[in-house]
Amino acid sequence: MKLLTLAETAQLLRMSRSSLYQRKDIPRYRRPGSRVMLFDQDELEAWLKQGRIGGLNEPTLEMPATTEFHQAPEVAVGVVDISSNPVYHRRQLYQ
Repeated sequence: MKLLTLAETAQLLRMSRSSLYQRKDIPRYRRPGSRVMLFDQDELEAWLKQGRIGGLNEPTLEMPATTEFHQAPEVAVGVVDISSNPVYHRRQLYQ
């Protein structure tokens, strides 16, 4: 049982430290009377193998069996002339 600190766990899971604070589904420990969060490396690896990294409430996206792709209509893009209207600045330096 190897205990990891918050920074080590963030590096292992490739998440930010603030995300680790917010995610309640990640197995963690706290020593009584302490604010320090510790994570067991073996439990984290088992948690990752379960595929729990996506989160509890995130829907799984599946592609339908038959997918038809539609092309968007082409839009003609013209050249925009920006020299006609000068930009107003309060400071004389920028006029």
